[in-house]
Formats: sequence, C-alpha cells, structure tokens
Amino acid sequence: MKKIWFVSLCIFGFLACEKDDICVGGESVTPNIVIDLYDQIEPENLKQAVKIAAVANGFTDTLFFEKTSKIELPLQINTNATDWKLTLYELSPTNDTIFKNDELQFTYTTEALYVSKACGYKTIFHEFNALKSPNTTNDSWIKSMSKVTNEITTNNNAHIQLYY
Repeated sequence: MKKIWFVSLCIFGFLACEKDDICVGGESVTPNIVIDLYDQIEPENLKQAVKIAAVANGFTDTLFFEKTSKIELPLQINTNATDWKLTLYELSPTNDTIFKNDELQFTYTTEALYVSKACGYKTIFHEFNALKSPNTTNDSWIKSMSKVTNEITTNNNAHIQLYY
C-alpha cells in the first residue's frame, strides 16, 4: 500500500509541473529598421562608413556605428513616426574630421503581436515609408535612397538602401 501511495504521489507531482517558459530572442524581438549603405558612384557595392552618429528627434542618446556598411535604428512603438538625424564623420586628406548631416523620417503603422507568456508582445510595422528631409545646407551626405520593403517584421534583411 505504501508503494502505491508513493508512486501515485510521484505521478501527481510530475503531472502538476508546468513547462518552463523561457523567452529566446530572435522572433520575439521588435525589429529595428535595417539600413544598408551603398556607394553612389558604384551603386552595386556596399560602402563602409568611417563613423555615423544617430540621434532620434526628442531624445538625447546617441547611437554610434563605426566602420560598417549596415546600421540598425529602432522605431518608436507608441507613435506612427520616428525622425532620425544622421551625422556622417569623414576624414579629409589632411586628417581633419568633416561632419555631414541628414535627417530621415520614417512613418508606419504598428501592430502588437503576442509571442508567448514568457516573451510577451512584440511590435511589427506596416505601411512603412521613409523620407529624407530636403537639403537646406551644403553639408548633406545622402545622395539618394531606396525603400526595399513596406513591412518591417524581422532584422534579417535591409529595409532601406542609402547611397552616398
């Protein structure tokens, strides 16, 4: 009788356990906008920037990207637009630093998707559009841009191509 009691207790104990909820990144993360940088003279070639500083309008934190041809910028999930000021740092032949500025505005609609109990929600972006502010000074560095997709659901591929 004691054995039956012990075995039943063990069975009920194992059946009462819940599966552990562990959130693994990847598909559970709100995607950033991925921007590939291309050479304007040879548009099929990626072009590595020495340094780019990015500041979202209304914020003071700066994101820096060094020696890369790809940048990722987060989008605000509580609005339908995010404006970014991008500053390109270049070296002149005399090793002086030249600063060039441009502003990009991203507009979109958001959709919150339930991922799981452990991960909660992530946001994806529909009706995505990108606009470059008109050049008001001579310090602009982005010559043209091309939108690759209307939906931002992952960080796997570029969403915008900038030519400079």
